[in-house]
Amino acid sequence: MGLGMEKCCGFIPLRLGTFIISLWFFVIYLLDAVTGFLGVNAEIVYSGQTAKVWYYVDLVFTLLVCVGGLLGIIGSCVASRGFAKVFSVVVWINCLLSVIKYLVSLVLMASYRDDLVRSCTRSGFVGFSNAQTPMIVTLSDSPYYAPVKYPGTLNAHATDASQCQSSVQTFLITFGVVIFAVEIVQIYFASVVSTYASRLRNGARHHKLHDQQIKDFEESQYHMSTVY
Repeated sequence: MGLGMEKCCGFIPLRLGTFIISLWFFVIYLLDAVTGFLGVNAEIVYSGQTAKVWYYVDLVFTLLVCVGGLLGIIGSCVASRGFAKVFSVVVWINCLLSVIKYLVSLVLMASYRDDLVRSCTRSGFVGFSNAQTPMIVTLSDSPYYAPVKYPGTLNAHATDASQCQSSVQTFLITFGVVIFAVEIVQIYFASVVSTYASRLRNGARHHKLHDQQIKDFEESQYHMSTVY
C-alpha cells in the first residue's frame, strides 16, 4: 500500500478512485448530517441525548468531513496538484474526525444505555417513520407503569421496555461492527488519495527535469554552433 499502489481496489485508476472516495465522504456524511437534523438518525439523536453539547459537536464534525469530500471532488475533477496535495491531508483529517465522532458516540450510547431504553419505551426507537429530538426522558419506576400510546404526541410510538432493551442492544452491536469496518475502509481510501497526490507531485518533477534537460541540450547545441 502507498507508493507501490497502481490502482484503487485493484482495478480503478487512482484519479477516478480519488473522485469516488471524495464522493463517498461528501454524500455519506451529507446524508448523515441531514438525517441528524431531521431527527431520524439514531446515532446522532441518542448520543446527543446523553450529552447535549455532543449533539452539536457531532453535527459539526459531520459537516466538516462533508466539506472535505467536496474539496476532493473539485480537486480530482481538475486534476490539480495543489488540490490533490491539500485533499491528501484533508482526507486523513476526515478519517480522524470520523473516528472521534463515531467512537465517542458509541461510548456515550453504551454508557447511557438505560437512558436509550427509557427514551425508546416512551417514544419508540428512532427511525425514518419516528423522528425525534435529543431529550432526557424520566419514567416512573413502578413495575405497573407503561406509557400509553396517544397519536400525535411523544408517546405515539411507545414501546414495551423488553423490546426496547433488545432493540438498543442490537443497534449498539451492529453500529460498532459497521463503524469498525467503515473506518478500516476509509483508512485505505486515505492511502489511495495520498498515493494519487504523490504521483501528481512526482510527475510534475519529472516533467520539470525533462524540460530542463531539453533546455540544457539546446543551449549546448547553440554554443557548439557558435564555436564552429
